[in-house]
Amino acid sequence: MKRFLIFSLVCFAGVSLFGQTSDWVKKHFESDFYKTQFTGFYLYDPSTKMVLENYNGEKYFTPASNVKILSLYSAMKVLPDSIPALRYERKDGNLFIEGLGDPTFLHPEFKSVSRALDFLKKETGNIYLHWGKYEGTRMGPGWSWEDYEKYYSPERSELPLYGNMATIKKGKGGPSAFPLTLADSVEYQESLYSRDFFDNKFYLGSRNGSSTKVPFVVKDELIRQMLSDAVGKEVFLTDKDLSKSAKTLFSLPSDLVYKRMMEVSDNFLAEQVLLMVSAQVTGSMSSEKAINYMKSKYLKELPQDPVWVDGSGLSRYNLFSPQDMVFVLEKLYKEFSQERLFNIFAIGGKTGTLKGNYGGKTPYVYAKSGTLSNNYCLSGYLKTNSGKVLIFSIMNNHYQKENWQVRQETQKLLEYARDNY
Repeated sequence: MKRFLIFSLVCFAGVSLFGQTSDWVKKHFESDFYKTQFTGFYLYDPSTKMVLENYNGEKYFTPASNVKILSLYSAMKVLPDSIPALRYERKDGNLFIEGLGDPTFLHPEFKSVSRALDFLKKETGNIYLHWGKYEGTRMGPGWSWEDYEKYYSPERSELPLYGNMATIKKGKGGPSAFPLTLADSVEYQESLYSRDFFDNKFYLGSRNGSSTKVPFVVKDELIRQMLSDAVGKEVFLTDKDLSKSAKTLFSLPSDLVYKRMMEVSDNFLAEQVLLMVSAQVTGSMSSEKAINYMKSKYLKELPQDPVWVDGSGLSRYNLFSPQDMVFVLEKLYKEFSQERLFNIFAIGGKTGTLKGNYGGKTPYVYAKSGTLSNNYCLSGYLKTNSGKVLIFSIMNNHYQKENWQVRQETQKLLEYARDNY
């Protein structure tokens, strides 16, 4: 009787414990715009624990880069305040090192930070690089094979250098490349692709323009040579593992990496973040091990059991529900400060992938977008005119419209929530 009374009072107040769809939202999704696509929307008030809107919130969608929300949560739960760059130890006057997945080492977006490079340049003995901690394929499961040459899908690795990207350019003196280690690997040639699939052979033709960024194939010998060139002395490979007493060298503050990962939806950073999590909790570098660890330790109460296979969301294998996304976003909101979170996420109308949408007199959307062909998702935090902070997830799959049109309809939905809750 008591439970029935509580349920009746809640429903009388206009909100269901299970989150029913309001008339406006129902009408919005029943419009002609949504007839040929699949859409879900879940809106939740963390202060009252009430579901305010639920339209297909329990169903599975391809989340695209919304997966980065889980990568962020994994990193913030496991990684320290500064990015672990290298494990190292000295033996017989020589330095032995191994990578911990740090994606910032010589990365052009973090070039002002060179602690790892400075550390290696000061070494007087020989430097030996241990290679072999990474467990996995060059690209993630379910990634499109033809994306291998695209700037948004660099290979994953244990010791990334230069973001695992090469910049190839046309010039009067002939083709050139950066890093210079790859300078002899570029030629003028018309090709459908800018690089061989398996080898670091790059091609510049009329389709490339004057300059293009291309992921390079990660090989131990190439990384050894690149590191040698950067340090200014020979680096040697070794198959001898470091001891348990090896120390850790840290690079830049972790939030700088998280901020770029979330604001501009950097796939490479997201993949490496997951590998760094694995290195911390298992000693090896495996996206699968990191995912299994997070699901069993911190995310075992997800409303729907997701299919989660990578850190970036490039994979079409990933399947999450809007409820799942809101669940993880609420954990972030409860376990970390609002100020810190809102500084990491893209801000509507102001920064990153949300700069062109969701603007207003004052920012009201702090979220992560996710885009693949025929798919657009947006999940994050919404500040209402009444002063509340709500958590939402909107997922659009299988449409044939232009992305800008879907974003426009999404903005209408969020403006309604902002003005009416």
